[in-house]
Amino acid sequence: MARFTRKIFFPCLGILLCILSCLPAFLLLAGSITGKRELAVSLTGVFREQGVSCVPLFPDFPTLRGYLEVLFDTPEFYVVFFNSVKLAVSIIAGQLLACVPAAWGFSRWHGKVSSLLFYLYTILMLLPFQVTMLPNYIVADRLGLMDTHNAIVLPAVFSTFPVFLVYRYFTGIPEEIFEAYSLDSSSRFGLFWHIGLPLALPGIKAAALLGVIEYWNLIEQPLLFLKTPSLWPFSIALPEVWEGNVQYVFVFSFLVLVPVCLAAAAGREELQKGIGAIVRKE
Repeated sequence: MARFTRKIFFPCLGILLCILSCLPAFLLLAGSITGKRELAVSLTGVFREQGVSCVPLFPDFPTLRGYLEVLFDTPEFYVVFFNSVKLAVSIIAGQLLACVPAAWGFSRWHGKVSSLLFYLYTILMLLPFQVTMLPNYIVADRLGLMDTHNAIVLPAVFSTFPVFLVYRYFTGIPEEIFEAYSLDSSSRFGLFWHIGLPLALPGIKAAALLGVIEYWNLIEQPLLFLKTPSLWPFSIALPEVWEGNVQYVFVFSFLVLVPVCLAAAAGREELQKGIGAIVRKE
């Protein structure tokens, strides 16, 4: 029985869970290549608010007309898509410039004061956006940043989670390596640049990847700070895409899903190492 459970049941269960987790993406793909009329028939319950609706897993008449219309006849798609790219790239770049040196400082500054500051710093990581929403709004309003992307980028740049993650990598570097480098050079910046950064590079990549996954799907911040539709990312512009054409919604949703899936697939190893670093005991 134990052998059956280990060699058959658990692998089959894992495969089933993987299929279920990928099902929403497959439904988006299937809906995006389904014709308007076929979708209208399949989703009758949605339009009439009664009855049963379903997305056909295998369309009777697949078509790429929805992709052609969105990519070539809908310039608004590129506006909201590149708004999302701009926000995600700006935030991640700012985090790398601010959070990596901060994590290095915490890892090299030993003492009770450092431990207390880092403890207080990590407490901020547990606070949801709803708690810090009002202070962020007041600061953005006083600085004249309302209805600009900077109102979203600047608070996110100084997020605490990347500091915590990269800090775990820096503290995992054996002290003997730092001592050996100190025999050849007394430059603290050289220690950070030549030893700290290369050895903590997997953690930095993991922090960047997790940031892309998080900030690619911003909802609360754009709703709060952005009022001009031309500044909206896709996450809050998607409801405006409907316009009676449900195929647009499927195509639009699938296209914005592809980049983050590719990023997650490319950085799978770094992501696994990053999660492992969080639970690793010192």
